[in-house]
Amino acid sequence: MEDELKVYPSQIYTVYGLSRNPFEQLASEGIEDVEAIHVYQEVDMKLSTIVSEVIGNKSSIAMSIVGPLGMGKTQRLKSIAKAIEKEGGKAIYVKVDTNDILKLTRDIFYALKPPRSRTNIFLENLSRKLGFIDRLEKMLSDTKEYKSRDIAEMLVKQLSRFPHSTLLLDELENMQSAREHEKIQFFEMLRHVISTMPPGCIVAFACIPEAYEEYTKIFPAFFMRLHYEFRLRPMSVEETFELVKKRLNRVRVKDTDDPLYPFTEEALRMIHDLAKGNPRQILRLLHYVLSEAAKRAFDPIDELVVTTILEEPKSLEEYIRRVPKDYRDLVEAIVYTFNGGPVSYITIAKELKKPANIVYESLNRLVTIGFLVGDPGGNYKVPNYVRKFLGEEG
Repeated sequence: MEDELKVYPSQIYTVYGLSRNPFEQLASEGIEDVEAIHVYQEVDMKLSTIVSEVIGNKSSIAMSIVGPLGMGKTQRLKSIAKAIEKEGGKAIYVKVDTNDILKLTRDIFYALKPPRSRTNIFLENLSRKLGFIDRLEKMLSDTKEYKSRDIAEMLVKQLSRFPHSTLLLDELENMQSAREHEKIQFFEMLRHVISTMPPGCIVAFACIPEAYEEYTKIFPAFFMRLHYEFRLRPMSVEETFELVKKRLNRVRVKDTDDPLYPFTEEALRMIHDLAKGNPRQILRLLHYVLSEAAKRAFDPIDELVVTTILEEPKSLEEYIRRVPKDYRDLVEAIVYTFNGGPVSYITIAKELKKPANIVYESLNRLVTIGFLVGDPGGNYKVPNYVRKFLGEEG
């Protein structure tokens, strides 16, 4: 319990001439000036060209962004939204958090609404009288009432009110557990939106590869309509160096000749390889290694330091202590309630009374960063070296 209460002040980073740990923010959403630290890959150049084309020539484009968790899909969607809004357009960004196509479709229309005011309430009442809202509500009351083409036409009509518009669906894999005919209804609606998009419109969605392959099999007609498909690739070692330089540069309080200091190139190569080039995983490892190295005043942080810090834990307690705080309850449930697994994400969700899709995503993140092992059947268990501790305890 003592380890839980230790708070290390940010002064520990002054040993390296840094004001704080620049790797703590893993997701781009929390960072104000994200462009300044973003490492541009070919996909960013292509996206930039596409957005310019849509804004300049009033073309309409549909695309998908596919990649594992932590590869920067959300950041790319958010950059499209920002570009469209900058031009006075309307950006509908929806993080898919459900497998219910009625709720998901309602979320899309809800994002279209301006903030409520007297005028808006008046207009809403007027449109209710005209039947727009009643018609929509009826179609979203039951999947039997869901008319893909009619819903798409209503959505396109709303998008047409703006000079530029974009519909962005993030984490579309969370719809994977919907019934097949409902997925088809939803994709049919999207297909009709793409077929009748107004000028200056972008429809884009992000998805992990496994779900994407499944969706393409179910509804090939929709995927054939996409103009572009972007497959995000892992970062190269050079891009990892650039990421580290940009992040460190933001918090340097003391000049240095080496922009990678306190890391050596070899240490960063090792972190890059351990993370298999996944940007979020690289940041997790950098954050952990820098904070541990600073506590012990290792200088510089070379391969040996990285190996020392990242070696396998010596006990079950140490393993659990290393798990990121936000995910610890999941790991404790697998270890103590289910004897290390394998156990399905649905069983864990029921045990912890948490939404299944959030538990699923968290467990996959724990697999990505090496704390759990997953299988294609959706079951999760502790790695073999932890199983050894469970045996000792038994």
